[in-house]
Amino acid sequence: MLVDRLYQLIMNKGLLRALILIMALGLAFCILWDPTRFAWNTSSLMIWQGILLIWAICSGVIFGVGFNPKHFVWRLFFHPLPALLILIFGLYHFFK
Repeated sequence: MLVDRLYQLIMNKGLLRALILIMALGLAFCILWDPTRFAWNTSSLMIWQGILLIWAICSGVIFGVGFNPKHFVWRLFFHPLPALLILIFGLYHFFK
């Protein structure tokens, strides 16, 4: 499967795994520290962007701790590459 090959070639590296875990925990801390920057009525973010941020945090933690889902659907749903891009966006939004 293409998802498995992409995962093995690009994403299954120890340093990248640690980086994504640190980014996910950092973004979770940022959301808890100042939730008004991510809240619907006090931020420029839309509701669907907030849901994507929460999904990226969950996916980043799942990947960062080394959990590999066995079923194809869950591997596709929690793939770390889109989560990495969303984590970068979320951290940029917090620190800009």
